[in-house]
Amino acid sequence: MELIFYQVDVFTDQPLAGNPLAVFVDAEGMDADQMLAVAREMNLSETTFLFPPSQTDCDFQVRIFTPGKEIPFAGHPTLGTAHVLFQQGLLGSDRDACRFEMGIGPIDVEREGSTFMMVQPQPEFQSPRTDRQAIAQALGLDAKDLHPNLPAQVVSTGFPALFVPLKSLDATGRTALNLTRLRDILGKVDMIYPFCLEAVNPEAQVHTRGFAPFIGIPEDPATGSVAGAMGAYLAHHHVLDATRLSDLTLEQGLEINRPSEIKVSVEMAGGKIGSIRVGGKARTVAEGRLFL
Repeated sequence: MELIFYQVDVFTDQPLAGNPLAVFVDAEGMDADQMLAVAREMNLSETTFLFPPSQTDCDFQVRIFTPGKEIPFAGHPTLGTAHVLFQQGLLGSDRDACRFEMGIGPIDVEREGSTFMMVQPQPEFQSPRTDRQAIAQALGLDAKDLHPNLPAQVVSTGFPALFVPLKSLDATGRTALNLTRLRDILGKVDMIYPFCLEAVNPEAQVHTRGFAPFIGIPEDPATGSVAGAMGAYLAHHHVLDATRLSDLTLEQGLEINRPSEIKVSVEMAGGKIGSIRVGGKARTVAEGRLFL
């Protein structure tokens, strides 16, 4: 079996930055074990595999694998896959939108110039966590490093993560995982997502990090699926007003030399969260064939 793939850096317009993704554009005939083995071979945070859709209103079925398991949805694989399909002319030259059949249901992606934006599901909030000291210890920090007025909380717009608000960039930079404590803290949730309301880039409003070590992602350069939930969290806790929520920029990946910029738009309707859109740019950096 010979498989064509493209490698893309997502949430950046610069090569060798952002979050790398491998896209296999024709995976017909592959089973889940083969796809997982290929994802381990690629050794990226995620790899996507494209199949003909089973739903008539979708363009492709997209399956996403980390080196550890299949996941139903993720942000940079969605946007990076769309980038490859448009760039390779696999969607037609007259189109600026596509729909993917994914594990959480259909996901729409729009092309706006060089930026790709996806619509994410409505957020789901778990109860705020009260084990602040234990959460801090899982991050190699102290409870005094956590934001005094914002709660740690699991939020999902398709991929649940434990959001941990920190006081400062300094605290975010000092994060060093204690894996034993982290396993207990996360339970069935795959990612912990510390953030602060300071940023290195003057255009960004939030500095983030994403860790999912138990599914093969020691640190994620950019987490688009969680970025939408980040916007929902900020809206839910009234951290930013509606104007700023509609044009939000997150920075991620700086600590691992993969700077990423994620655009988030949360539209408010009658004081409630309406649509959530997440996007960014992408750059193809390699293409090749894998022989099985």
